[in-house]
Amino acid sequence: MIDENIKKKALKLSLKERAELAHMLIDSLHPESEFESEEAWSEELKRRIDRYEQGKSAAKPWSEVRKKAHALIDR
Repeated sequence: MIDENIKKKALKLSLKERAELAHMLIDSLHPESEFESEEAWSEELKRRIDRYEQGKSAAKPWSEVRKKAHALIDR
């Protein structure tokens, strides 16, 4: 269990600092290097953009995507 003092200090950080901390913690869960991770995401984004531009996939409004994501999380 996380020490309450650590939680309180983390929540007092600025938005930018909390985002950096969250990113660091998430990265620590995966052993791959940051470069490999960034490269993989870049390739995935390029693949998705190509599929969209070729008419093989469709875009959805953020509000719809967010609503579905929240529904999945709240299960």
